[in-house]
Amino acid sequence: MKVLVTGANGHIGAHVVRQLTAAAHEVRALVRPNADLRGLEGVDCERVIGDVMDEKSVMAATEGVDAIIHLAAVYKTQARDPEVIVAPALQGARHIFEAAHARGIKRIVYTSSVASIGFSYDPQHLLTGDDWNRDPHNPYYVAKTLSEEAAQALARQYGIHLVVLCPALVLGPLDYRITPSNQLVRDWLNGQGQTYQGGLNLVDVRDVAAAHVAALTTGENARRYVVGGENLEVRQIGRLLGELTGIRPLHVGLSRGLMLWSAKWVERLFRLIRKTPPVTYDLVYEVVERYCYLDTAETNRTFGLNPRPARETLRDCIDWLLAQQRLKPATAQKVRQHLPSAQ
Repeated sequence: MKVLVTGANGHIGAHVVRQLTAAAHEVRALVRPNADLRGLEGVDCERVIGDVMDEKSVMAATEGVDAIIHLAAVYKTQARDPEVIVAPALQGARHIFEAAHARGIKRIVYTSSVASIGFSYDPQHLLTGDDWNRDPHNPYYVAKTLSEEAAQALARQYGIHLVVLCPALVLGPLDYRITPSNQLVRDWLNGQGQTYQGGLNLVDVRDVAAAHVAALTTGENARRYVVGGENLEVRQIGRLLGELTGIRPLHVGLSRGLMLWSAKWVERLFRLIRKTPPVTYDLVYEVVERYCYLDTAETNRTFGLNPRPARETLRDCIDWLLAQQRLKPATAQKVRQHLPSAQ
C-alpha cells in the first residue's frame, strides 16, 4: 500500500515508518516544519511538510494514498492552556477524516491511548477496548478521549473502515524529544520522581509499531484494541529499575486523598512562582491508587503480537536514555557500572 503516516517523526511514528518500509509499503511521512527528523534518518520514505491543524496541507498529503495511519498529537500532560493539547487532537482528527472522505480513502488506523480507556480502582479488573474513560481530568486524557469519540463518529459518517489502537505506557528507543512516558523512567533514575500506589502496563514501542502495520490489513471496523505488555504495580517497576541499574526510586506510600491534597498545594505554589509544577492535581487524579491493567489477548491474537517482557523494554529504554545523555552524569556512571550484571 501507499500509506500516509501523520506524526511520522515522533516516537511511535519513527518505528511505524521503519516497519512499514521493511514490509515493502510505500510511505509518505507528514512532518511539521522544523520537525526533528533524526528518527527518520536512513529511511527511504517520501517526506512532506504539513500540519494536521492545517486543512489544506492535510488535503495535499492525502493525494494518491491507499490508507492513513494517524499518529500526530500533542503528547503533554500539562500546559498553561489545556487547549494547546486538546485542540490539535480534535481538529487534527476532523481534518484527517474529511480529507480521507474527499480522496476516497477507506481505511484509517487511528492511534489513541489507554488515556481514553481509563483506569480501574480494582487491580483485579482487566481493561479492554470495550472500556472508556468516563471521568478524564488531565488535558491529555481529555484530548485522547474526545478526539477518539470524534474519530469514531466521523468514520461512521463517511463510511471509513477504522481500526483504533490504544497503547499503554510506551517505552523504548528513537525517542529524541523524550515523551512523558520515557521521561517517567528518566526522572525515577535521576531522583526527580517517586513511585506511588497504583499500577501500569508497559509496552515496547516496537511492539506498538508492529500493531500499526498489522492493522492496515486486519482488525474489525470501529473496534478498539488495547496494545500492551506486562501489568505491573508502579512500585514493582521501581524494583525492576533497581535490579537493572542499582538505583531504586523513592516510593511514596501516601493515600490517594493525601496525594491529591499535596498535589493541589504544590501546583498552586509553583503557579505562583511561574514555574512548571513537578506534579498536577489532575494527573494524580488519573493514576494514584488506580490501575491500568489490560487484557491484551484479543489484540495479540488479532495482530499476531508477542509483546516483549517489561525487563527487556526497560533495559532498552535505559540504554536509550544513556545514549542520549538524558541521565545525570553521576547517575549514568552508576548505571553503566551496574548494567552488565543485570543481563
